[in-house]
Amino acid sequence: MALGGKRPGAGRKKGVRLQRTIEREKAREYMIERIAQELAPIITAQIEAAKGVWREEVMDGEKVRIYQKAPDRQAGEYLLNQAAGRPKGSVDLNADMQIIFEDMPAFLRSDREE
Repeated sequence: MALGGKRPGAGRKKGVRLQRTIEREKAREYMIERIAQELAPIITAQIEAAKGVWREEVMDGEKVRIYQKAPDRQAGEYLLNQAAGRPKGSVDLNADMQIIFEDMPAFLRSDREE
């Protein structure tokens, strides 16, 4: 009698999707469709959130902008990233790095004489 290991015909067949996967795909399709229908108002709301809600008043003969809702930095950053592309934020981990400790105490240096 074989104990464990690969058995022919065992497991899920190729191309068969779980019911929960099918439900998630349908929910995603519905969400994409709804967003597409409301895209113009959503973009307008994002832009307004990025700019903030304000009104102008005259104080001491000078126009002053009074914010009822401050500009949302994250909304503005999101819109800029979508329009201009995300800035590169990668770090090269393969770069050679040398750290020079000029004033390192002798007992911490690896080149110390023992």
